[in-house]
Amino acid sequence: MNKKATALTGIFFLKVLSRLPLRVMYLISDLMFPVVYRLIGYRRTVVRMNLMHAFPEKPEKERLSIEKQYYRILCDLLVEGIKTRTMSQEELSRRMVFRNPEVLDSAFEAGKSVIVLSAHMGNWEWLLHMPLVVRHLPLFVYKPQENVWFDRFLNGTREKFGGKTVSMSIIMRKLLETERTGVPVLTWLAADQTPPWNHPFWTMFMHRKTQFFNGPAKLAQRFDQPVFFQRIRRMKRGYYETWFELLFDRPREVPEEEIILAYVRKVEQIIREAPEDYLWSHRRWKNIKHAPDHVYPDLSNECLTENCKDGR
Repeated sequence: MNKKATALTGIFFLKVLSRLPLRVMYLISDLMFPVVYRLIGYRRTVVRMNLMHAFPEKPEKERLSIEKQYYRILCDLLVEGIKTRTMSQEELSRRMVFRNPEVLDSAFEAGKSVIVLSAHMGNWEWLLHMPLVVRHLPLFVYKPQENVWFDRFLNGTREKFGGKTVSMSIIMRKLLETERTGVPVLTWLAADQTPPWNHPFWTMFMHRKTQFFNGPAKLAQRFDQPVFFQRIRRMKRGYYETWFELLFDRPREVPEEEIILAYVRKVEQIIREAPEDYLWSHRRWKNIKHAPDHVYPDLSNECLTENCKDGR
């Protein structure tokens, strides 16, 4: 069977599964957990090593507990992702609640686009109804899948409520187009992905030298767009809430690295609050052998946002 036939067969079964009620999907998740965690041991060495480096102060027993919770949540995320295809606006709105979309209104009314930085915490795929909640046109920046048919399938789901998926390789071109047309957009990025090994921006993150894309800061400064952080919190199984926090209203007035460092410290904060919700099976530190001797300083105890600089 060739790649296209395999992909289309897989997509067919995903569409069939997506019609099952969520309560049934969670039963499937419960059955998957011992297989994924114990039998297959999916990236268990990667997860265990990441947790050991990220939380050296925690006893091994506590790290093991986080590890098990993480795999249960990972199985839930998989079935939730499959179910997304057939979820209605009403169901998504109940299960992913936007707490403060109005904080973006002042930028929209001023005709300004915004940059929203998030992380792989909670269920980021359930943000697809954002176009029905915010006034900006959301541009979901993503890294394309190698399989073009799965890529189209996933993007079709992500765009079903009016948002647009944009490959990270062409986001600059897209923002230039929206600047010319005057359409205020919300550029959404999960900015904790791993850059190529030779990417120059390194800082300390979770006790390790870590690369981060500095592209979000460059975009914010190039187009003078306010920068927000979007937090996603898992409330209980199948239910999340999300909200926006302003990081920089005037990004051109601060150094580029300050924007990235503010984001990094935010991600560290939310990981420490709910470590089981982070994507630990991602090979986040695979390029660490290329780390330079000197990285941008750890400013975790300093204020990096305009709000606290202004005394608010």
